[in-house]
Order: sequence, then structure tokens, then C-alpha cells
Amino acid sequence: MQAVALVLGAGVAALLVFIGVVVIFAVVVRRSVRRRIERHAPRLRGLVDDAASRARGYTRMGGAGEAARLRNALRRSLEHTRRVLDAGYTRDAQLSEALRLLDRLERLADGLDTDLRMLEREPDPARVARELPVLRERAERVQHAAGSLRWAAQDRERAFERDELDRLGRDVENEVSALREAAQSAKEALGP
Repeated sequence: MQAVALVLGAGVAALLVFIGVVVIFAVVVRRSVRRRIERHAPRLRGLVDDAASRARGYTRMGGAGEAARLRNALRRSLEHTRRVLDAGYTRDAQLSEALRLLDRLERLADGLDTDLRMLEREPDPARVARELPVLRERAERVQHAAGSLRWAAQDRERAFERDELDRLGRDVENEVSALREAAQSAKEALGP
């Protein structure tokens, strides 16, 4: 009887340990999933908003559709400039000031994006027609500034590549000359 109670007690203890491990594992997994969702939620909301805005740009006519198209063009311009500058910065630390300027430009564009988003959903066509020219002009200025940063970084990258290719060409020619001289010296040392 005591042996049965001992075995039964050990089984219950093992079961409680197992349940405890499962509960701890579930809590850890839940926290990890929550952190991952919280980290990616803004990006996912942005992707959904981008897709909806893109769809409105194609399906809506008039000012609301143009506001959606302006938002999309503005966002694409800034994203492309960010990719170019980030990629260039890994090779050229001189782009740090351009990145700071792009950060400022993106902060300014966030406010413009909010205004365009509200205009995109504005039910009053008269207000859309009144507000759109001012927002269009601001969007064009931001896009031009972003484009200028992007083009300057690309021009700088091409200049570095051209300089590096010139240097490499000179180094190759020097090495070829040295090898030919060494071959000629070896040939003369061996004689006819």
C-alpha cells in the first residue's frame, strides 16, 4: 500500500512538474510572439495603409485620387532615397550629413503625409480642391529635395568608382611592366 502511494505521489509530482514546464513555456512563447507583433505592427499597418492608398489612387477620381497618388509618390521618393543613402553610407561615411538631412525631410514629410491622408478621405470636394494645390506644391518640394540628395549620392558613388577604376588600371599597368622587366631580366641572365 505504501509502495502504491509512493508511486502515485511520484506520478503526481512528475505531472505537476510537467504542467509547470508547459505553463512556463507557454508564457515565454506568448511574450515572444507579443513582442514580435508589437515590433512589426507599425510596419504592417504602414503596408496596409500604403496598399489602401495605392488602391485609392487608381480607383478614385478628382482631388481625392490625386492626394492618394501624391502620398504614394512622396513615400516612394523618400524610401528610394533612404535605400540609396543607407547603401552608400556603408562605403562612404561622408554621407552622414545627407542622412541627417533626409531624417529632417522625412519628419517634415510625415506631417505632409498626414495632411494628404486626411485630404484623401475628405468628403467635401470644394475643400479638397482648395487644399490640394498647396499640398501638391509641398509634396513636389519634398520630392525634389529627396531626389537631389539621392542624385548627389549616386553621382558621388560613380565618381568614387571611376577614381578606383583609374587607380586599379594604373596599378595593373605597373604590375605588368614589372613582370615584363623581370621576365626580360631573367631571359638576359640565362643568355642566348
